[in-house]
Amino acid sequence: MDYERRHFEYLARYNRAANEAMVAHLAALEPGAIGSPRGSFFGSIQGILDHLITCDINWLRRFRELYPDSEPLCRPRLSPPGCAWTNFSFPDFDEFRRERAAVDAIIVDWIAGAEVSRFGDALSYADSHGNPMRYLLCEAVDHFFNHQTHHRGQVSQILDELGVKHDYSNLIGVAQIPED
Repeated sequence: MDYERRHFEYLARYNRAANEAMVAHLAALEPGAIGSPRGSFFGSIQGILDHLITCDINWLRRFRELYPDSEPLCRPRLSPPGCAWTNFSFPDFDEFRRERAAVDAIIVDWIAGAEVSRFGDALSYADSHGNPMRYLLCEAVDHFFNHQTHHRGQVSQILDELGVKHDYSNLIGVAQIPED
């Protein structure tokens, strides 16, 4: 197995596991706690979660430009009617939980089937402000996973402030030794 696929599969497994654990901790909070102002850049845990899933969906759409025949990247969930760059909002936590799990499944499935030779291709797109951008796909995918980790860290800080014990960001917990 090549390094890049193994690396990105590792990050996709970590992303899914960290999101599942984070969501489980959030589900145990008092009603209203997720939407309460917390002084974060996005205002609340809900604001962070909405930003994160919005960016995940939009990054996956960008990756679809290089993988137009990828079944996971062509799933309808990534193309709601009439949207380009949209701010998705899931005020109902159960709806968010389902959406998060579905998007994480798309990520895992895409990485598992992605044509590895394309990871060195240039990804060109317009950002949310219309500015032209261009990066190597492998670096954009690394950014994609790092962005998720960054914002889960913001949620982690809020959970710390609320006195919630957690350790959902342990990357090594999903490490696997490749089989020969």
